[in-house]
Amino acid sequence: MKKILFTILSFTMLSVSAQTVPDDLKVMVQQTFDHQSKIKAMEVQQKIAAGQVELSKANRLPTVNGTASYSHIYPVPKVQLPGSDFTFQPVPSENVNAGIEARQLLLDFGKSGSQIKQSEAEARLLGTQTTEAKELLAYEVANVYLNIAYLYNNISVQNANIKLLEETETMVENKLKHGDAIDLDLINTRVKLESYRNKKVDYVNSLQKQMATLAYLTGAQPKDSIHAGFEWPVPAIIADQEFLNNPAMQTAMEKEKVAATGVEIAKAQYKPSLFLDAGTGFKNGYLPDIGVTKFNYNAGVSLNVPIFHGKKLRTQERMATQQVEVAKWNTQDVKDNLQKEVVQQQSDIAASRERLLTAESLLQQASRALQLAQSRYKNGVITYLDLQNAQTSMLEAQLSKIQYQYQLSLSSLALLQLNGNEFWK
Repeated sequence: MKKILFTILSFTMLSVSAQTVPDDLKVMVQQTFDHQSKIKAMEVQQKIAAGQVELSKANRLPTVNGTASYSHIYPVPKVQLPGSDFTFQPVPSENVNAGIEARQLLLDFGKSGSQIKQSEAEARLLGTQTTEAKELLAYEVANVYLNIAYLYNNISVQNANIKLLEETETMVENKLKHGDAIDLDLINTRVKLESYRNKKVDYVNSLQKQMATLAYLTGAQPKDSIHAGFEWPVPAIIADQEFLNNPAMQTAMEKEKVAATGVEIAKAQYKPSLFLDAGTGFKNGYLPDIGVTKFNYNAGVSLNVPIFHGKKLRTQERMATQQVEVAKWNTQDVKDNLQKEVVQQQSDIAASRERLLTAESLLQQASRALQLAQSRYKNGVITYLDLQNAQTSMLEAQLSKIQYQYQLSLSSLALLQLNGNEFWK
């Protein structure tokens, strides 16, 4: 038993890179990524964000529109020249116009560039948020997997103790036949046996619920093969307290970048824009023969200079700056929370290790005590109560060890998550 414990503790102290994650767990995580509608929706949103980047870049490209119009005007101005039968009509009553109009942005002093930066930052933010969502799902699957292994271990211990009590029941029945035991001893044994069986039913019920949760996450019925427990390694203390690999931290920093582009856009609104405008086509209304459709064209430049917008632009800049401040405070809050979680998990790991050492020692003592109690009870040296106490101590020691191993694994898994370890890759 000491050798087993030494192996387990040595294994948990290995570096993360030495961890061998069960292959079926990796498969389950990938199934979860493929199955969960939330991930699928976020992946579609990433495509939309990529399209938004293309739209922002398209603002720098020329726009060309075809136009065609017809209008009938009545009345139209007419001038009768004095002393003549000629009537002057400057505007036709039937107006026809067909042509092409184009506009090209020549210079905007960084306004379109700021919009492109913001679209790209928003696309990166969505990608980071998708990564964070996947990470949360992956560790949720790992926790369920660990719960299932924990319950299997408890069921195994319960089965072993049920078998032990069944052997005790047979032994008490034999002693009762020879007058070396009383009915109360047999009744107590059977009561305790039923208690163990009921506890096993509770474990099996919890196991079925965890299996259902795993099926919901992965979209597939889990195979009845998650029997072997596994221990997650305890990662080293995080020397870099910036948590740059943590998805939540990465998301917070990307939000800062998006907010910063908002300030750039707000400041760029003060700058002018220079456009090239051109057009060509056919229309009537040209003197002297206003009814004849003629070819025409135009070209020129236009300059748009913001002068006064009722403090609108200044207010937008102030609000954008405040959004950057909010994003920075949010990043600091995420960082502080991660630091708190690291301290708590490291404390839990230290406590679980100490408890495991004690639990192993108690288990060895309880195992030895039970062997002695069984031998002495058969020989009539001790009472049934002494045997029952030894059996209870053995069960409690076994369950305590499993519980502490489970708690150590949970804390180690949580610390890996804080480190941003992608164990499924």
